[in-house]
Amino acid sequence: MSIDVFSVPTLCQTASADDVARLQDNLFKDYRKSIRPVENQHDAIQVNISFFIIMIHDLDLKNQVLSSNTWLRIAWKDQFLHWNKSQYNNLTEILVSRNDVWTPDLLVENTAYGYRELGIDGMYINLDYTGLMIWEPGVVMQTICEVDIAKYPFDHQFCGIRVMSWMHTNRSLNVVVERDTVDVQNYYPNGEWDLASTSVSAFSPDDGSYNHGEILPGAEAVLRLRRRPVYYIISTILPISMLSLLNVLVFLLPTSTGEKMTLAVTVLLSFTVFMSVVNEVMPKTSNSVSILAVYLTMLLSLSGLSVASTVLVLYFHHRNRSRGNRYPDRTNEIHTSRLYRINRPENNNRQKSLSKNGMKPSTERLLDDYMDIADSSENFSLDEKDSCCKAIRKKIKRRTTPCQCHTSSSTFADRLDRGMFLVVTILTVLSTAIAMILLVYW
Repeated sequence: MSIDVFSVPTLCQTASADDVARLQDNLFKDYRKSIRPVENQHDAIQVNISFFIIMIHDLDLKNQVLSSNTWLRIAWKDQFLHWNKSQYNNLTEILVSRNDVWTPDLLVENTAYGYRELGIDGMYINLDYTGLMIWEPGVVMQTICEVDIAKYPFDHQFCGIRVMSWMHTNRSLNVVVERDTVDVQNYYPNGEWDLASTSVSAFSPDDGSYNHGEILPGAEAVLRLRRRPVYYIISTILPISMLSLLNVLVFLLPTSTGEKMTLAVTVLLSFTVFMSVVNEVMPKTSNSVSILAVYLTMLLSLSGLSVASTVLVLYFHHRNRSRGNRYPDRTNEIHTSRLYRINRPENNNRQKSLSKNGMKPSTERLLDDYMDIADSSENFSLDEKDSCCKAIRKKIKRRTTPCQCHTSSSTFADRLDRGMFLVVTILTVLSTAIAMILLVYW
């Protein structure tokens, strides 16, 4: 046998609008919202607080301000606002305006742009027949967040949202945290920051209150934010790594190409641009120093060192060539006769005949010619120049110091280039490895 639920008469009573109006008239007849809602005014009223977060708008590192959309659940018991529900057709709860009832004077303590009370005046508060008041103000908070940029862009930030009473002390108002974490059930993820974890605890300022021995009660929600580093790896870390490789390749570029200085200066300017980009987002504080900024400063210094060494290399490389221009006619003659044929047997007889006739060239002119021609003949290796120099020693039968023979300006420039290549390479690899270890694993 089936039962038609719509044909069964309703046994429970339902409240009407007249019941609500009658209840409000009776409740607020002698009510004073300026009086704390406790019978014994020596007792502290207990206020329970829960935090809920909807989304994180932005974390401004430069100004150290966190913008977030949150709301709170604030509950307390008003001993002046309760009724017998049976007298009002089983009416268990109503909504009352915030302007008509007492509310705790709570505000955001660590706000960045001025103090103001929570919520708005037109908000409603839920009131049940036991006197329990539930107020859920929502607000877009801009709170101070002291950031630590040491591991940027692999950093974690701890940002707090502190809510406290402005005038009530712990003698008149007691704040109790209902949940030790922030409710993230309705949280909308942020594209730059992950909400890693949250915590909520009681809070009171360190400086106490206006009354000695009393504290201002409050609660603090701490948000642990973890940056998503993919964007910064692509836009910052990888280009810097590529520039550091180019900084090393400056020393592998042959001096004769004429582009050595151009590449060195271009790399230096690129590091300067990246340094300015990183500094734009960093707060101007000395509490913490970015490892990435130190790493960029190190690479910038190495790039400046490469520019300075390139100037020296080019100076020594072209030094003897400018000297050789004083003898343009003699250079070609010695290039074809003395330098390439000095070890041949027929040249020995010719040298002896020249000596007998008193036409032996001087030591200074022979060495000077050798330096000029060796500097202009880039096809000769260092060993070939040394062997040629030894042959000149043997012919002129006079000892010279080693630096006069094979340590020409172009040879010194080559050795300086090789030495700086090793130094810059080692320092670049070490600094890169240390910076990555500190950023990722420290």
